[in-house]
Amino acid sequence: MKPYRVEYVQLAGWETNEVGLWVAENDDWLLLRHIPADYAVDGYVLLVKEHIVSRKPHRDRKQVEQVLKLKGIQPELPPHFAFLELVEMMRWVEQRYGLVEFAHEEESSFFGWIAQVDAVHLWIDFLTPKGIRDVHQEDDKPFLLSEIQVIKFDTDYFNSIKMLWQHKSRQKLLKPSDN
Repeated sequence: MKPYRVEYVQLAGWETNEVGLWVAENDDWLLLRHIPADYAVDGYVLLVKEHIVSRKPHRDRKQVEQVLKLKGIQPELPPHFAFLELVEMMRWVEQRYGLVEFAHEEESSFFGWIAQVDAVHLWIDFLTPKGIRDVHQEDDKPFLLSEIQVIKFDTDYFNSIKMLWQHKSRQKLLKPSDN
């Protein structure tokens, strides 16, 4: 039987825990149903295990578990999910959910599409909070793959930013030409 437990996970360099309902894990990844606050479940969070400092029980864990059970929240895998290597995992999220969100530090998340990747670097076309695509330029600073700690997907904010971008893209296509 699949365990039903809320995890409080401390990542290297992060002051606050990533919290979620345990869904699955392998040697490299921990997949949680994301709990950003109290009893709210919002999408999924994939944590790179090599960046996990601790996974410790929290005094409120049992109560949160009880409320989630009462709400009928299950630790279900996303459809067609499989653990992959980092870049392939990011590509899977991008293909399945329309873009990818990741973080390499607590203070900032990045949204967008993979533009280019090599053995150690990642370049992306950013999606801004205003729903505007910022296409990768040759002189953009890359992300180090080894520093990526978290991938999130299917959260309310993630889906909202994506819908805003899709709406603006459609509006741009429908706008009459000035020629």
